[in-house]
Amino acid sequence: MRREKKQSGNETGMMSVEAVLALVPFLLVILGIISFTNIYMVHNRIQYAMFEAGSQLSAYTYLYQALGIREGDQALGKDIDSNTEKVDAVLDAYETFTDETSLENGKTMVEKAVDFVSDPKEAVANLLYLAIEHGEEALKDYLVGLLGGSLMEVYLDQSYDPYNQMDADTYLKKYGVVDGFSGLSFDNSNFLSDDDYRIIDIVVEYDLEIYFFKLFLKDPTIHVVQRCTIPAWLDGDGEKIQQSR
Repeated sequence: MRREKKQSGNETGMMSVEAVLALVPFLLVILGIISFTNIYMVHNRIQYAMFEAGSQLSAYTYLYQALGIREGDQALGKDIDSNTEKVDAVLDAYETFTDETSLENGKTMVEKAVDFVSDPKEAVANLLYLAIEHGEEALKDYLVGLLGGSLMEVYLDQSYDPYNQMDADTYLKKYGVVDGFSGLSFDNSNFLSDDDYRIIDIVVEYDLEIYFFKLFLKDPTIHVVQRCTIPAWLDGDGEKIQQSR
């Protein structure tokens, strides 16, 4: 009888050890599933907000077309292209030289630079037009970040939910977005900066904290980049409507 009890005790101990060994991986799997489900949910929600914000911006660009701003922008773009050829040639030669340092590339760069400074008046005009080009692009990018961000905040807001009311910032923090809504970066977005002045390109970058990674990594965050590219509405199909007289 004593021997049977001893064996029973050993079996109970083994079962306890096995249960613990099986429980730990099981809990890790469950935690991993929850963490990656959160990633999917916040990614999907942000993508939805980006699409809706881009769609609204696309509709608003009708004013950009109707008020004649686009036509003026295109004329300015052609003016800039024709007056920055020499400085662009110098910059292209410099990039080629830095990508592949060689005597031939260095010689080409020097030749382009000498040609650029040969006419000081033209050189100053080139630089002024280049500054205008970069200033205009920076202003557009700032506007798409400002307007797109404001519109996205509306679609990320969960205040309508009677059981779990959260504003956009609280919602993003709950799902691990570092710094919440202020952690969303729109720096690489572009607004009507393509050759035809038709594309709205919203790019959102943020750091997402993965709770599962906290168990293994010192830095449990991943960098996420999401993009939504939408054509501007402008004049619809591109053909102007002829008014009847």
